[in-house]
Amino acid sequence: QRAAARMPSFMWSPTQMQTHHYNNAGPRLGAQPSENPVTAEYPPFMFGYGMIATAIAKIQDHDIPETFNHEYLRYTLGFSRESDRAFIPLLKRIGFLTAEGKPTALYTQLHKPKQSAAAIAQAMQQGFSALYAVNAKAHELERKELAALVVELTKLEAGHTTARAIVGTFLTLKEHAYPAPPAADDRRKTPERRKTTA
Repeated sequence: QRAAARMPSFMWSPTQMQTHHYNNAGPRLGAQPSENPVTAEYPPFMFGYGMIATAIAKIQDHDIPETFNHEYLRYTLGFSRESDRAFIPLLKRIGFLTAEGKPTALYTQLHKPKQSAAAIAQAMQQGFSALYAVNAKAHELERKELAALVVELTKLEAGHTTARAIVGTFLTLKEHAYPAPPAADDRRKTPERRKTTA
């Protein structure tokens, strides 16, 4: 009881923290702390978003599973860390899996390297609809602008770990959905030979 009394007012209860960590539900966008957060959601995110790129590559290297569950994530794709488990709720939130973990048609596109960028772009539009409702070109925002938009929508403090995770997850997906165009020819690699005169 003493520990609970010292708990800062902004911290969630253990139940809320567990739900929040796995990206299923959190305070509704714009909700005040006193409002009921049970049916509310932040934009999709996971704290360990650094594994997303590798996970996508492994998805494309394996057959489409009947059910994408924790066993498949761990034993087939090789992601066994506790933080990796949040990848499944993320896939559900952005449309790659059904609520039961069944791969969707969008997952089939993700599975094909040539179609994966378009699939992820569509998934971002679906999962991050709140961001795109404010800025239809949210994926073109610089990191600071995106972070400011996330703070505005979620009412989280700037620099909050969850806000950073939302931004990091979005930008990681963006790298696959909207890859940077090839760099211009590097003249240093193929220098032009100057003509010489006798």
